[in-house]
Amino acid sequence: MKRPALLFLIGAFCIVANLATASPLAEYVNREDASYSFTVAEPQLLGTNTVYAVQMTSQTWQGIEWKHWLTIIKPEQVKHPDKSMLLITGGNNDRTAPNLKSVEARVVNQLATNTGTIVAMIEQVPNQPLFEGKEEDAIIALTFDKFLRGEGNDWPLLLPMVKSAVRAMDTVQAVAKKDMGADIGGFLVLGGSKRGWTTWLSAVVDKRVMGIAPAVIDMLNMVPQAKNQLASYGTFSEQIADYTENNIQARMNSPEGEQLRAIVDPYSYRDMLTLPKLIVLGTNDPYWNVDSSSTYFPELKGEKFLYYCANTGHDVNMGGIAAITAFYQSLVHGTKLPEMTWQRSNDGGLEVKWSDASGRAKLWKATAPSRDFRKAQWTSEDLPGQGSVTVNVPAPEQGWLAYYVEVVFANPNGGTAGQCTTMTVLPDTYPFADAVAKAEAEAAATANGKS
Repeated sequence: MKRPALLFLIGAFCIVANLATASPLAEYVNREDASYSFTVAEPQLLGTNTVYAVQMTSQTWQGIEWKHWLTIIKPEQVKHPDKSMLLITGGNNDRTAPNLKSVEARVVNQLATNTGTIVAMIEQVPNQPLFEGKEEDAIIALTFDKFLRGEGNDWPLLLPMVKSAVRAMDTVQAVAKKDMGADIGGFLVLGGSKRGWTTWLSAVVDKRVMGIAPAVIDMLNMVPQAKNQLASYGTFSEQIADYTENNIQARMNSPEGEQLRAIVDPYSYRDMLTLPKLIVLGTNDPYWNVDSSSTYFPELKGEKFLYYCANTGHDVNMGGIAAITAFYQSLVHGTKLPEMTWQRSNDGGLEVKWSDASGRAKLWKATAPSRDFRKAQWTSEDLPGQGSVTVNVPAPEQGWLAYYVEVVFANPNGGTAGQCTTMTVLPDTYPFADAVAKAEAEAAATANGKS
């Protein structure tokens, strides 16, 4: 049965969004769109849980209808009908059915069982391929270029990506209420990479988001991030070549670039993003610097937690999944995760404290011939201490060393879950500091040439 976009849900969302209409992100997401609709297939079993496969049209953007598969999973026993989780995933437009055999679907199904909550997974964020076969970062870079050229505020691809997530929450609420008798009020939103970026921004525009768990997206505070990468590598990572080839980084300090960052950089909204947040990162993610989180994590407001997945590249390991599970369970049950704080000394040492003395600390470290840890192998060793530990790792005689501390806590709902400090890199020097000055001079020359 096809269900039209429910006007009362859209109206309710516009009320709770509570963001200044001057923001292009909020204005686009809150804008009514008659193309929003969804169709619910007959439910089926996935183990002991019930699956509702939903075909959803989230919007029309730049004349293109965005269509998604939305999988809603009802556990055999719904213990918390007011809480839910939305996982944002990718995939291409050619899918003819939800991918229930994916790792993501299996994890979501298990979370539904473990938490007694209705959970959901939206696919095809963004819709792709678009614009002559472009996918992922290639689409984002193209749309950023169009915005920077003054072709319109709606161009940045993150806008329709965020709207996809918001419409998914609308749809989950509607289906849960009609078919399951559940009145969902709050969502944990999570996703990886570009979907992690979407996760951050969804919390800016939607008050239903009670917590976020963005994964393997380590780019907040975009201008310092770019400088950090240039000074470390001498060039930008090949993983972000789409942006480099479109000259995006060089224009981020221009007036247009400042406007773009105000829309798409989650760091711009840090004073608003006071909700609980768990940031899951990779120690050797080829997209980002090893210490990228240091440019933004200290400035984040409210409850914040960090977890590093060692030796997984641009991916999440079982430790990351355990951290996400514990985080979601704390939101569902209204409990607090253990608190963990740290203080770095001038000589590169680290003093770490945690509230649950039963937590056990370990030191993770890696070395590299340059300040490039993308191919480094991380090893760990147990640390002493009940509730606190001081770590002093000497700088290497040659090359660089990076380290962080993980504290593993017992999860009251079963198993264990870790939290981590930010990275320390020794020595605190950059091998390509001159590359930053060169790039800034070239950007200034380009700007002057245009004027």
